[in-house]
Amino acid sequence: MKKIDLKSWNRKQHFEFYSQFKQPFFNVCATVDVANTLNYCKQNHLSYFICSLFLLGYTANQIEAFRYRINDNEVDIHDNLELSCTVLNKDESFSFCEFGECTNFDSFYQDATQQLERVKNGFKSLVSSNQQHNKIFCSVLPWLHFTSFAHAQKQDKHDSIPRIVMGKYKRTHNEILMPVSVEVHHALVDGLHVGQYFEKLQQNFADFFIRK
Repeated sequence: MKKIDLKSWNRKQHFEFYSQFKQPFFNVCATVDVANTLNYCKQNHLSYFICSLFLLGYTANQIEAFRYRINDNEVDIHDNLELSCTVLNKDESFSFCEFGECTNFDSFYQDATQQLERVKNGFKSLVSSNQQHNKIFCSVLPWLHFTSFAHAQKQDKHDSIPRIVMGKYKRTHNEILMPVSVEVHHALVDGLHVGQYFEKLQQNFADFFIRK
């Protein structure tokens, strides 16, 4: 991790401007063609949930702005992101689960499988075991092919962690489209960066497992 020199940062004015907002997050929803990843999971008997979750975090790690975090009045750049995601409990409530870094797929898949097994065996918690800021908050709504999304927020002025949600995929002509919601702090991330995220996310869903 290193710190941004705010005095020379080209986004200094944007950071100072949006840091004063009561609600500085903005949200973008778009669809991603997941056909190649879905087919790979079916052919190799892998969990599509874990594979797609990995790609959400792996892609976020490729966009520098998604690794910025507000730390008091400074901005840190983290080297790697870790992923936290909601998981459905047996009683239809949910727990927060830590899935770790999204750099190595095999390690991520193994750790994620263990986390899901814990929940299956009755583990329930809304307390994060990892309080570091190098996180991405994720969730999944497999019941809805949504077109918009908004998160509950504590309105903590130091909260700058991106939120990413994936929804129900559906077949449209020759594509299988999945909605993805991306919510980011505007003092750190602009529409340009979100556009870059979706562009790389589409590339990764198309060929990550082919290249792997």
